[in-house]
Amino acid sequence: MAKKILVFQHAVHEGLGTFEDELKKAGLTWETLMISNDTLFPSGVKLEEYGGLIMMGGPMGVYEDAEYPWIRKEVMVIQECLRQKKPILGVCLGAQLLAKAAGGRVAKGPTPEIGWHPIRLDDWFYKRNPLFFQIDPTKEHIAFHWHNDTFDIPTEGYRLAWNETYRNQAFCFNGNAVGIQFHPEMTEAMVLDWISSDEARAQIEDAGEDPQKILEDASQHLPALRELAHKIFYGFASLIRENRRAA
Repeated sequence: MAKKILVFQHAVHEGLGTFEDELKKAGLTWETLMISNDTLFPSGVKLEEYGGLIMMGGPMGVYEDAEYPWIRKEVMVIQECLRQKKPILGVCLGAQLLAKAAGGRVAKGPTPEIGWHPIRLDDWFYKRNPLFFQIDPTKEHIAFHWHNDTFDIPTEGYRLAWNETYRNQAFCFNGNAVGIQFHPEMTEAMVLDWISSDEARAQIEDAGEDPQKILEDASQHLPALRELAHKIFYGFASLIRENRRAA
């Protein structure tokens, strides 16, 4: 029987989004663990039962491990998955956790980046990466962002995407572990949900953005973002299949 994908979720509103459909298209099953609510984590996780790992986003910072003790535990689990060479995909906080687990520095970024902003592919490495090689490198791609933090590319890792505000938007480590700072998984319902609270709207306005404009622009940008998510996840699924054959 095919091994499941283990999904680490850190916040109720930051689920798989369109990646859930991509998992189904790829014929993959998954199990989601809400880490922040699981007092037994990680003792209840048997990594041999899973063929890969996905870590989603969250509002906390990797460096806030005193307030969120599970962060240290999750980093150790990611390090074990790296040791076992399991395919890994981290989104936003998940990317920062992967960077930390691989020896990179995670810190506050230059400014909050929220809403629809461009990314560009690294001119050299994208074509050698299974998650990014199908993406057109000649143009900017508009992606959804919501982050205050950034990371250094770990030693022996390489950058896949960047923009002028955050130079490290995606990276690869170990050949089969990829961290993505932006959010390719967004749906219109998620965008609406994320901007709805007074706290969220205050964050958006502090970042110099208009919450209503972010929502209005969703219909324009989501189709291309969905295609971007499909190409990225298709590559991740190929790593899962290769890992099964090697097992």
